[in-house]
Amino acid sequence: MNKFIRLITFNYIKNFFKKRNSTIPATISILSIAISVFSLIIVLSVMKGFEVKVKQKILKSFPHIIIYSDEKLDLKDIAGIDSYRRTSEDYGALLLKSKMSIVQIKGLDYDADSYLINKDVDSTVLKDGRLPIVINKELSTEFKLEKNSEVEILTPDFTNKKPKIKRIKTYVSHVSEFSSNTVNKIFMSNIVKSKYGLSKKMFIEVSLSDPYKSKAVMKEVLSNYPELKSKIIDWQTINSSFFSLMKLERLSISIFLMFLILISATNIYSNIVSFIIEKKNEIGTMILLGASKKSLVLVFTFVGLFLGLIGTFIGALLSAATIYFITKTNIIDSLSIDVSFYQIEGFPIIFSIEYFIFISLFSIIAVIISSYIPSYLILNKDLESLIRRNY
Repeated sequence: MNKFIRLITFNYIKNFFKKRNSTIPATISILSIAISVFSLIIVLSVMKGFEVKVKQKILKSFPHIIIYSDEKLDLKDIAGIDSYRRTSEDYGALLLKSKMSIVQIKGLDYDADSYLINKDVDSTVLKDGRLPIVINKELSTEFKLEKNSEVEILTPDFTNKKPKIKRIKTYVSHVSEFSSNTVNKIFMSNIVKSKYGLSKKMFIEVSLSDPYKSKAVMKEVLSNYPELKSKIIDWQTINSSFFSLMKLERLSISIFLMFLILISATNIYSNIVSFIIEKKNEIGTMILLGASKKSLVLVFTFVGLFLGLIGTFIGALLSAATIYFITKTNIIDSLSIDVSFYQIEGFPIIFSIEYFIFISLFSIIAVIISSYIPSYLILNKDLESLIRRNY
């Protein structure tokens, strides 16, 4: 940028904020850009936060890899696997007096889950005929159950041609600290489940040290057990349609909100047109003094860019401050905004530097185009028209 362009640009920027007839439109342009940038960053940050929270919920509540096999596999030497267990799942209803709750009956092995199931507890089945179970803490609180509390489980019985309901008397052998926000769980050994005809198919749940490397771990498992090719699946594949839906929703909202920035940029377009017409006498004089059309186009483009940069900076700064304020305070809770419906903790908003860079660049590019087009169309005329101010 030569001295002429820099000097004229700074002078015109000052004039923009000196005269009332140009100050008000310039302020409106800056505020519209700022509001658009702020809205887009906040909305995308909330949607990104929601996606991250949902993924964390899935990773916390569900296995990272599922292997549909009844065999006892040795996966200890495979890198990336944190733990694994052979299990089975059935559903029933826990009944206590007049209160009932749908429960998931989870089968566990001794070796993999000794903190929940042990042989001493299991052996009591042979003494009094009752089925020992382990319950999660939410179920214990809901039914006011303690160790040795007697309950009854209702489960479907498909052993005969005509299905019926089986009633199994049980007692609580232990209350686990395991927390489940989806459905209440009852744990028992796989041996006990098979005795009562509750287990039909077994499968293996695998937990990874890094869940996002599930694809690589699956390849390693298949290299050792190629017969499992059609029997293994990871959490990303299971939830792929849900994640794709969230990405599509975020993309569609992003495109919609980007139009706000484009609409705001048209204000700058109008301001530059008005400003060029207002300065046409000076433009004619500068051309007579030897100024090139290219230099004049750059001057008015830089003036519009300056307004856009201020608006983009204000919008990005306000959004960063808002995200910081929300994450560091309990303002959402004080406003009684309930997000428990989604079974996630805290308000879903996350700071993403990628969003700030991308949205800011998009805003600046939109401003440059909306400033350059009127400057080029109006000032790229023959010299005689510019000198005579015939535009």
